[in-house]
Amino acid sequence: MPYLECRDLRRVFHHFTLDISFSVDEGELMCILGPSGSGKSTLLGAISGTDGSISGQILLDGQDITCMPIQKRRIGMVFQDFSLFPSMDVERNIMYGMRDVPESEKHAEVERLLDMVDLAGYGSRQVHELSGGEAQRIALVRAVAAKPRMLLLDEPLSALDAPLRKKLRTMIRQIHDRTGITMLYVTHDREEAFSIADRIMIMRGGKLEAAGTPEELYIHPSNLFTAFFTGEGSSIPMSCIDGDDSEKTLFFRPEDAVFGNPVSLEPHIILKGASMESHEYTGSGYLVRLSYKGCPILVMTRKKPAQQWADAPVQVCIPKDRTVILNG
Repeated sequence: MPYLECRDLRRVFHHFTLDISFSVDEGELMCILGPSGSGKSTLLGAISGTDGSISGQILLDGQDITCMPIQKRRIGMVFQDFSLFPSMDVERNIMYGMRDVPESEKHAEVERLLDMVDLAGYGSRQVHELSGGEAQRIALVRAVAAKPRMLLLDEPLSALDAPLRKKLRTMIRQIHDRTGITMLYVTHDREEAFSIADRIMIMRGGKLEAAGTPEELYIHPSNLFTAFFTGEGSSIPMSCIDGDDSEKTLFFRPEDAVFGNPVSLEPHIILKGASMESHEYTGSGYLVRLSYKGCPILVMTRKKPAQQWADAPVQVCIPKDRTVILNG
């Protein structure tokens, strides 16, 4: 039985309607990925109880919490703005939410939690003395200290710079693995979602567009929106490949395509007469932009494209088992 089950959740705004059903397993770290305005934060508000104007049913560990007051749900929240109490030091901030911990053991528990996020000895620090990354780690352990039934994280790293985001997302995954807390993590950053999630659900326009493991969504997307939202790719109407007059589209990733002849005996899709338009260095190689029968395509190569590629048509090959045929 799912640990969290949301059945027919619906919230109507003037310009937008949330209409979704999904479930999360116990101990799972599920990322909610989607563009701005897709309903990610609205969904968290419904689950946490901060948005009471929603219809449908929310079950947590078999218990109906749809109409339950916020304080009785025991669901932790971590936001991007930290939400620490400025009048309290770090230790008192963490102790504030502690439940079922004897007073004599609270200090040791705070130290254990601080050590878990590499902030041992920070208990006496004032909130204004913390950097953004330190404050977010304190907010995270404060939520964990309350021993929540599950933890909701609403773009907790979006206010931090890129190197720090990478460090803290790894730390969040480690905290999840050590505590076993079920987590629902909202982000618009696909790299962030791919790096930490057990599963990802993709939202669009208030609805569930797709769900699966990061590998499933990247390698076998179910539709073009999911395909392009989860990474770079190329789409070509099947009519340009084999004369098929259907509305189907061939999709492939740039790292799966190669220039020249097939490098193996397996079946390939061969695109003859593509013309190179530009290329950019990505650090791990060159992303080459080409045009094939008027369709833009991408190929990743480790070698910098030679000048003659720009002056003459080139051939691109993609293994058939690395392509996906999608509708639309």
